[in-house]
Amino acid sequence: MSPGTPGPAGTTDFYTIKNAHWIAQSCGTELIQQTSGQGKTTLVLSVDKSVAATVSKEINVDLKYISAGMGWSVTSTYAVKNETRYEVPAGKWGTVQAFPLYDVFEGDAYSGVGGLPTGKRVWAYKPVGVCFNQWTS
Repeated sequence: MSPGTPGPAGTTDFYTIKNAHWIAQSCGTELIQQTSGQGKTTLVLSVDKSVAATVSKEINVDLKYISAGMGWSVTSTYAVKNETRYEVPAGKWGTVQAFPLYDVFEGDAYSGVGGLPTGKRVWAYKPVGVCFNQWTS
């Protein structure tokens, strides 16, 4: 049966996403760039990368339906760009790391032709910027 084809008891084998809304911003955990060096120096980290959107879900929803419900493509990559400068004191070792910054969206999964709520949610993470982590040792 293909997606959207009515199945037994008037249900279908696909889900739709409704009530999608922005809930927060969050720094990702996947390192996208790093620099380090010994002071006295200024570390400069310029980031200009493409980062893929990601999805987390409590139910098996096809990504095209998540994209439709969110109003943006969850299968695309998005450009993120930012720069930071970090002063490293003499005699210290400094490190600067860059991670993706995401806008987090949440939506409710509905099933069947009648759009019955499942009580399950999906979350989509759209890359919108860069988070920096910097320290000396």
